[in-house]
Amino acid sequence: MKKNNERILWLDALRGLAILLVLLFHFSTRYEEKYPLHGFTGSMFLKFTFGWIGVHLFFMISGFIIYLTIQQKNGPIDFLVARLSRLLPPFWGAIALILLLEFIHAPLFGVQGRYDFATTIFNIMMIPDILHVSFLDGAFWSLFVEVKFYIFFAILWKLIDLRKSMTFYVSYGILLLLASFHNIVVRVPLGEHFDYFLIFWTGIAACKVLYEKMPVWVYALITALTTASTLGLYTNGPELVIGIPIFSSLFIIHAHISQKSPNFTKMFSPLSRLGRISYSYYLIHQPVGYLILGAAASLAINRYVGIIAAIGACYGIAWLGFKHVEQLNKPIAAYIMSKVELRRSTAGSYL
Repeated sequence: MKKNNERILWLDALRGLAILLVLLFHFSTRYEEKYPLHGFTGSMFLKFTFGWIGVHLFFMISGFIIYLTIQQKNGPIDFLVARLSRLLPPFWGAIALILLLEFIHAPLFGVQGRYDFATTIFNIMMIPDILHVSFLDGAFWSLFVEVKFYIFFAILWKLIDLRKSMTFYVSYGILLLLASFHNIVVRVPLGEHFDYFLIFWTGIAACKVLYEKMPVWVYALITALTTASTLGLYTNGPELVIGIPIFSSLFIIHAHISQKSPNFTKMFSPLSRLGRISYSYYLIHQPVGYLILGAAASLAINRYVGIIAAIGACYGIAWLGFKHVEQLNKPIAAYIMSKVELRRSTAGSYL
């Protein structure tokens, strides 16, 4: 696989595709659904109503990366520290930005005082959905799914070896049964996470196809079963029925073509650059983008000019977040692991 500074460029291109789908959906469709009194005049020629499926591509990419990187970790604690140290600093930075923009954002949209102290604290702790508290930003829901998957995966990794094919198949089958029970028999608290976890598992399967020679027909079966399960998750959103098979195919096709033709990867370098900052972009694109769209609508600026301005402003802020906040993950992880190792060695000295 073609890598640049340990990054897989074709995978960054898929990240770029995912964030592009999400932001086009939010800026072309979701904005006016959320703030109908502050919309643009006239209808939009093209609305990316299907762009919400980009989040599920992110889930598949996350599953792929998680399985690829656990080989370099010594255990579940190392894994959780590495993942959370990457996830949390930009997330907390985005919360600070959201609270700052609230002084402008809320009066503009006529929703003064949306956030109270408890809502902010529970969001910082990443447990608002468990306590039925609203999200500081609607896009945060997927981050809380990610964290739950990290914890679930760390526990599972401690108990079983997912590198063994049969263990992987059995664990996927159990998840599929749990999702089916939730969708068909009786709904259970947080039961929709079983469907989300299946999407992560499909990303893991893509990694096993490329690195462990899992049969492609097994991967196709897993993709089909995951796709069928999502009908219970989004009964009014059949886009995933098309999206998940397309995303699954892109993993394999893009990887193989990139391996054989490096120039092919260069064709997608704009998407790869966008993919590198996709996490910071995802975190801030709604509070910043909606503020700019609202200002453009109030000034009667052309809708498309407003969308381009929102995309550009979010890109600049996301780039700053990537360069100055996301890069904190390594020193933070190193510091935490030094404390963990010290505790381990101290505990061992008493044995």
